[in-house]
Amino acid sequence: MAAAFPLQALLDHSRHRMEAAERLLRALKRKEDLAQQRLQELHGFKSEYQARLSGDRAVVMDIILLRDFYVFLGKLDSAIAHQDVEVTNAHAHWQVAHENWMALRQKVKAFETLADRHAKQETQKQDKRDQRITDETALRKHANRNEESF
Repeated sequence: MAAAFPLQALLDHSRHRMEAAERLLRALKRKEDLAQQRLQELHGFKSEYQARLSGDRAVVMDIILLRDFYVFLGKLDSAIAHQDVEVTNAHAHWQVAHENWMALRQKVKAFETLADRHAKQETQKQDKRDQRITDETALRKHANRNEESF
């Protein structure tokens, strides 16, 4: 009977931690992608409003409406700067989680390598036992034939 891998509990625990880190990594990537999408939308809004301002309408706008446009563009610039910080933070969180996941993955691979070596050693031991039993059986049969012939 093959002996169980003595570090199986650690391997299972490491796999569980790696899977949890992988789920976190995917969630953080979605969060980063969403922040990037929001930033692109804000840039799109700013481009639209700048196009309106530079178009034919700007000539006929009264001063109050023109001032409101510039105030709104200032708010968009502020929102873009804030969202840019959000994108940077989201990417930094993803990077930290990615490094953690890589370390956990490396640990799991090390335990899997040990488990594979253990399984190979156990297979070799079992093969040697089987061969010994086969040899002993053949030797007994041969000895019994020799006794019968005398």
